[in-house]
Amino acid sequence: MMVLHSKDFIRNRIELDIVDSTNKHALDLDREGQLVIARAQRAGRGRKGRPWYSPEGNNIYMTVTLGKPDPKYPLIAGVALRQTLAMLMKDRDVLIKWPNDILLEGKKVAGILCESRGKITAIGMGVNVNQDLWPDELKDAATSLASISGIQYDIGQLIDAIVESLARWISIYIRDGFTPVRRYFLQHSVTIGKSVFTEEGTPCTILDLTMEGHLVLDIQGKVVTLSSGEIVMARQTV
Repeated sequence: MMVLHSKDFIRNRIELDIVDSTNKHALDLDREGQLVIARAQRAGRGRKGRPWYSPEGNNIYMTVTLGKPDPKYPLIAGVALRQTLAMLMKDRDVLIKWPNDILLEGKKVAGILCESRGKITAIGMGVNVNQDLWPDELKDAATSLASISGIQYDIGQLIDAIVESLARWISIYIRDGFTPVRRYFLQHSVTIGKSVFTEEGTPCTILDLTMEGHLVLDIQGKVVTLSSGEIVMARQTV
């Protein structure tokens, strides 16, 4: 099988000024192969319905639709997004936080939200690109590419690079299975071998990532597999 490219992967590109959320708009279309981009979102959200701060014009708010749901899509998207951002941020610390956040120099720079409706899956990505001002509740936990590098980025070119990377990693997954995705995740994970906390605040250590995409935790001497939820770093997450 040949590796997919964005021209094969995306059948329709939709660019909007403002939308409730790119995921909702994409799922309402009910077709795979859609790329929905917005300059701003009125109701952007992350996992568990948390609001995603979406000011106009400075960041990426985008969704790609695929076919039937797959629980590994968030990890595949995280690997694809991390690889794209790391190419821009050479010599910087760009790491994946399970299941679907990207941290830059220890702060959140991007997040992924996968949602499904029927036989369509929306992979939503938010990337802080050129933003330099933050609400008080986010300024210690979030960052942007420009804040770290001092460079202003072309958002359109970055979107194209992300879509190309996502197409490539989806095709790798179809061809070779989850092993290459898992390998890359383990190489660039912020959590493997680290002492962190469960959502309930219990100290734990991340041991491994299973072939199903689940985390293996050591919680006070007991090995537990985590298939959903999240882990919390020492710094408050967003």
